[in-house]
Amino acid sequence: MKYFYSLLLVAVLFSCGRPVANSQAPESSVQTNGGERYYTLNGIRHWVKVKGSQNSTTPIVVVHGGPGGNHYNFERTIGPKIESFATVVYYEQRGSGRSEAPQDPNDYLLPTLISDLEQLRVTLGVQKMTLLGYSFGAELALRYAIAHPERVEKLILSSPAELSKANMLVQIQGFYAIGDSTLKAGIEQILKDTTSIEAKYGKVWNLSSSEVVDRFLFLQPELAERNRQLWQESNLKNTGLMAKVYIKNNKADLVEKATGVKTPTLIISGVHDKNGGLHTGLALKQVLANSIIKLYENSAHFPDMEEEDRFATDVRIFTQGK
Repeated sequence: MKYFYSLLLVAVLFSCGRPVANSQAPESSVQTNGGERYYTLNGIRHWVKVKGSQNSTTPIVVVHGGPGGNHYNFERTIGPKIESFATVVYYEQRGSGRSEAPQDPNDYLLPTLISDLEQLRVTLGVQKMTLLGYSFGAELALRYAIAHPERVEKLILSSPAELSKANMLVQIQGFYAIGDSTLKAGIEQILKDTTSIEAKYGKVWNLSSSEVVDRFLFLQPELAERNRQLWQESNLKNTGLMAKVYIKNNKADLVEKATGVKTPTLIISGVHDKNGGLHTGLALKQVLANSIIKLYENSAHFPDMEEEDRFATDVRIFTQGK
């Protein structure tokens, strides 16, 4: 479904985070570089890849977006720059990218995804992780930190976006802002009907061409094109099943649940993000007790691609202090 594409991109592509270098080498068994492998977490085979283990840092576990995306783009854009100074663990969520899908198409609830991430930590043999989540992955990383605060050293939330009804309205407004007269008229007509906000949201996405979606997600056209090329090259598909379960069960309580979380957190939001990342990032800054926010003036939903060098530098300084 076309209206899951933004979320899918966030995964096929997307942002990254890094670990923290302590004065002493962190306790970690994450030593094997390079090879892709599969770890069985809660009965599902998950694709995992470790890079940069020679850095001997607290592992930065990168949590992709979607829901239902993957890391293919992230691995080939910002990823190597983070791997140059940190141990990076890529994993793809159940039913996403190169990971196995559950037999039950409804087995994608957030508590299950949080449990999968905890099982990954146990399997890696580490006491703590730094989580770098982008788009939907930022929400998942934050919800993991809410459930397991003692297991998270630091949090990096890039373009955090909760797909609540309020955020659906933010996205609809974003499409309207960049649309030509035909798209604007179509959106106005959709908003007049008596269907639910979820139905209106889906119709607006389906009304938007690939070119419009690229302008919605990116400020820089050449990077939008590069993103789409990598997405197509990956040959990885988003089934939409995770997104369907997410939308059905979303309680729109992320900011409320995050209130008072003390985990050191870096929020990165593109000023031109029409997908909800700026809106959500600003709200989270108000409630996360130990957070800082970096606003990227030359980025939309993917600051990891549009301001790649700055992104890598901010992650390095935040996690390693230098």
